[in-house]
Amino acid sequence: MKLTTMITIAAAMAVATSVSASAKETAKDKNGAGRPLTVYICDNNTIDPFIEEPAKALASDMFAKIGVNLHWRRGEPSQGQAGAIVVEFVTDVPNTFKPGALAYALPFEGVHIRIFANRINGHSSSRQVLAHVMVHEITHILQGEARHSAEGIMKARWTPDDLAAMGVKPLTFTAEDVDLIYQGMDYREAHAKADSKTPDTRNTTAAAVETTAK
Repeated sequence: MKLTTMITIAAAMAVATSVSASAKETAKDKNGAGRPLTVYICDNNTIDPFIEEPAKALASDMFAKIGVNLHWRRGEPSQGQAGAIVVEFVTDVPNTFKPGALAYALPFEGVHIRIFANRINGHSSSRQVLAHVMVHEITHILQGEARHSAEGIMKARWTPDDLAAMGVKPLTFTAEDVDLIYQGMDYREAHAKADSKTPDTRNTTAAAVETTAK
């Protein structure tokens, strides 16, 4: 991979551990027993269980730190189940399709994530990379926006130094990331309670959001 932005591993680690006081306070206020979120994994056997299971455990830990409890399921949500997210692993993705991307989400559609299994499997720290990709894309769905942060988990592009850092210690959310996650979850909950009778005033255009490592 071509390194486009030089960042030392020490600096990347500083990013990984720097969550502002306001973000911590937001998590503390919302935490309690934790806000539940159900995530379904399409069972297509494209990821080795020895990679997938530790990755899911790490992703759960990363969200638990901000008071969100992930509940993993196999298959797809039942008809009428509101609020669940669906992750699909796809393989044999050609190099010409979204070059450099590891996954994409549909934040305005609000449900589906597709992860490029063949590109994840090529990383030396595949468990950690997969965990971060899942957290990144789930966050896009929860926030309901096609946005990125300047640092941490929600960076648009992870450099080799970022990848090296996450192999040692997980990257973290910024304060804005956390605030937008909770705002998005509040919106999703309110919309679900209204049984979808309340018009969705957000942009409803399906937009792919990419996690790119360069």
